[in-house]
Amino acid sequence: MNLKPFIKPGWGFPLMAVCLLAAIGLATHRANAAPVKNADFQELDAVIAAQMQKHGLPGVAIAIIEANEIVYLQGYGAAGRRQPITPQTRMFIGSVSKSFTALAIAQLAEAGKLDLNAPVQTYIPWFRVADEQASAQITVRHLLQHTSGLSDSGYSVILPNDASLEESVRSLEQARLTAPVGTRFQYFNLNYSVLGYLIELRSGESYADYIQANIFAPLGMENSTARPQDARDVAQGYTRLFGFNVPMAQPVPEYAIPAGYILSIAEDMARYALAMNSGGAGLVSPQMMRQIFTPGLDYYGFGWFIYDNGALIMHGGANETFGADVNLYPRAGRAFVLLINQGHQFDHFVSRKQVRDDIEDVVLGRALEPISAGWSVRWMGWGLGLLTLGLVFFQPRGLLRLRGWRERAQNLSKGKLAWDIALSFLIPTVITAVVLTQAKAFYGYRFNLWPTLVGMRLVLPDLFLLMLIGVLPDYIQGFFKLFSLRKKMYSRRV
Repeated sequence: MNLKPFIKPGWGFPLMAVCLLAAIGLATHRANAAPVKNADFQELDAVIAAQMQKHGLPGVAIAIIEANEIVYLQGYGAAGRRQPITPQTRMFIGSVSKSFTALAIAQLAEAGKLDLNAPVQTYIPWFRVADEQASAQITVRHLLQHTSGLSDSGYSVILPNDASLEESVRSLEQARLTAPVGTRFQYFNLNYSVLGYLIELRSGESYADYIQANIFAPLGMENSTARPQDARDVAQGYTRLFGFNVPMAQPVPEYAIPAGYILSIAEDMARYALAMNSGGAGLVSPQMMRQIFTPGLDYYGFGWFIYDNGALIMHGGANETFGADVNLYPRAGRAFVLLINQGHQFDHFVSRKQVRDDIEDVVLGRALEPISAGWSVRWMGWGLGLLTLGLVFFQPRGLLRLRGWRERAQNLSKGKLAWDIALSFLIPTVITAVVLTQAKAFYGYRFNLWPTLVGMRLVLPDLFLLMLIGVLPDYIQGFFKLFSLRKKMYSRRV
């Protein structure tokens, strides 16, 4: 679940540029190199500890795999409640959940319970999007590969967390297409909510029960669950407020579990990575594994991004208070898992990438990058804090000046009075428009105004406060002036 930052002009472009470079870095990779069995894991421990200090990360768990065996498991930092992070600490894996949903769909296809190329309406006759013709064209494969034509920018519904899978599928009747079906990759979480509902319909089981019986149990993933609402011993998740970690209860939208809210541990995820690296461990046939790892548009297969003709297969996950990464290098028999209990949007783009790159350096036998390379999320947060403090000092002065505005307004010409009032609305409106334009340009089809503003308070609370403090007082001044002017004109008529 990736929600979008709003960044003010002036300092907005540099931060947007940083996030863009970080986002591009999510997909960058280099060729495999030396083996890792003899790697200096003590050096890796020191580098990860330094990255945690640099960014103020609460906790990290990792698993490293080579030659189809787990060669390293380690936890760092705190899970909350005075508990350390270990490879057995439960954390949300975000959109890595999609790979489990895709695998379950592949199993049902092999069992003859659904056809990947069949329209969704074959199995859900009432399935509808806003375009009636497109409703009949969207297939199961389109959902798997995010080519349904649906996207966040065409879907403005905000579902309650207790909405069911069926309710989320029915809500798509309000979703307009932003691309013709099958022509463009547009990552859209509700594609996988529909797939989760299909799993329930075609298997006759709940989504959680099917995943447990057909994926978790065969792989020995004893501490993983697709029913996170009932789970215990989950790590404390964190967001940030001006660079400081703030504990927050992780919201769990029931309808979004197949897309991004499975719970697991680093050790279980290592078993899963091993299975995926070695042909599926019998969960599906080799032929189906080839389909899963065959890229469609924009390198996306069935729940995985595939690069370099399969040399790198990966997926990341971003929850409100957790982050995750699974990188597979099947030709080299290598993989790694990364789980972090921090979900601020800047961390997903910046700090998690830096930690992930360090692990990849070890897995691929490269020299580790200096800790000084890259931005510090902690320092970025402190910078936002200083800007906010400046606004906290500046904005009350404008509000206090309203005390004598009525008297001063009497000495202004009509033109100057109109300009004075207009400025109170014009400045914050221009700022907001520039911020929204930057965000829309950066996120493209994943940008939608109202859902973004609602979600922003969870994953970017500091920017949300900064935006409120920077804009709201100006509007208050404008409405005060309008009310005062109207009151003055009314008293004159009386």
